Amino acid sequence: MMSHKKIHRFLVEHIPAKNIGDQITIDDSRITKQINRVLKIRPGEDIQIFADEGMQYTITLRMTTDLSLTGIVKDIAPVVAVPRTIIAAISIVKGDAFELMVQKLTEIGVSTIVPLLTNRTVKQSIRLNRLQAISDEAVEQCGGTRRVHITEPMTLKECFEAYPFDSVVLDPICPTSHVERMADTMVLYVGPEGGWDEQDEAIIERFKPQHLQITTRVLRTETAAILGAYKLLW
Repeated sequence: MMSHKKIHRFLVEHIPAKNIGDQITIDDSRITKQINRVLKIRPGEDIQIFADEGMQYTITLRMTTDLSLTGIVKDIAPVVAVPRTIIAAISIVKGDAFELMVQKLTEIGVSTIVPLLTNRTVKQSIRLNRLQAISDEAVEQCGGTRRVHITEPMTLKECFEAYPFDSVVLDPICPTSHVERMADTMVLYVGPEGGWDEQDEAIIERFKPQHLQITTRVLRTETAAILGAYKLLW
């Protein structure tokens, strides 16, 4: 039995056509490079495109150049939405771990990632453009239809003030293993290597978030972020 050929998906800034049968042109050299040189998709084959609209468009290619593609809208379909909006505020970690975390949090379905600067944060900077590119590629591959927003780094206090929603702080020593109040929008806070210090804890308590223990083990920041986001979202 012949297997179905995979249809590749691409995140675009804007979709200029809204109806089946419309001709559509996308000017994006990143996408055309992938189509022409990497994936070798030819005219007559289908691709899927999406923007931050919750809809997915199947396009039959008619022509591609180095700078643009033209095709006909073959199908328009909604994509199942995630149960709630999760903003993941995660302390910056060293090495490639933060990039891995961005990729996995995108696949899980968070809406926003806030790199946190805490008193125990060792690494103070991020490559925002690279992280956004990693996230965009992950959302294309995982079947999502909304771009994850990655913010500039914030302090703990700045993040609580910028996102005044119901918040959950991961805490390996608290007695609570479930979230009592689940809201449509929630903020997940994950501490740095070595945990929150006394100043961080004072800021946290000022804003009165819920505390959550996902395991009695002391997890690495990236592991805790992935498990915590999944628990809140799914």
